[in-house]
Amino acid sequence: MVKIFSIPGTVILAASCFLLHSCASKQQESVGKDEPAAVNNHAPAPAKPRITGESDNIYKIVTSIYSAKLQNGQIVKDGEPDLNREYEAFPNPDTKIYGIDGRVDSVISSSDGINYISVYSYNGNQMKEEKLYQNGELFYDRKYEYNGNERVNTIENLYIAGDLTTNEYPLNPAKVKYEKNGNRIEYGNTKNDYTITDTHGRLIKESSYSEMDDYLSIIEYSYNDKGWQTACTYENKYHYTFDYTNIDDRGNWLEAIIRCNGEPYGIVEREITYY
Repeated sequence: MVKIFSIPGTVILAASCFLLHSCASKQQESVGKDEPAAVNNHAPAPAKPRITGESDNIYKIVTSIYSAKLQNGQIVKDGEPDLNREYEAFPNPDTKIYGIDGRVDSVISSSDGINYISVYSYNGNQMKEEKLYQNGELFYDRKYEYNGNERVNTIENLYIAGDLTTNEYPLNPAKVKYEKNGNRIEYGNTKNDYTITDTHGRLIKESSYSEMDDYLSIIEYSYNDKGWQTACTYENKYHYTFDYTNIDDRGNWLEAIIRCNGEPYGIVEREITYY
């Protein structure tokens, strides 16, 4: 699945409330092929880097997403995306509320008539706890344990139909390695299940393997010197690029145009409120 969102200098653990696919499924439909279902072989982990670029003193960011088309030589909006096929090429359409310290306090979103609110608390620079509410009811809470700067355990409480289920996801140190350049590699169930993040915590590459389908999925990401994502290649077949076409006077982007294999794919708009 294509991931394209994050905030430099902040740790965000956002629950994914959607099971969706990349633009690959839209293109494969025309040739009669189905995209294999995404496989999650890893315990809950922080949301991966996406299109970013925030400075200090932000109070709120409201993100809206649209499909795009070429009209009279210009890329214009073409209605809302088909969330069952296209969503994963977009950042989440949501509202993020920031504290004065620059950390995300809460994220508000909705899907299929369900309202979601994620609330975060921190201990110094580390996220201590995350809670997700669905239509006002607590759905889960996650507590995080650290050894120095390394998150070593996640304790998750799920509240479903009045029942409590507790899961624990300890980090296996044997599955974490560091490259000479400082990049961090974390492996999943097999040597083909792994993620690579750079020294800024940005996702560089992720690989997942489905034994059932004998299918390997690889996604690679690149960024500019501001930390904004500029490209993403999905299985070496679908190449997304991100152009930032409107930047405010504080240096934060307000509009991004997404292309897939060179064709107009989507438009992202952000409304930013400052303290």
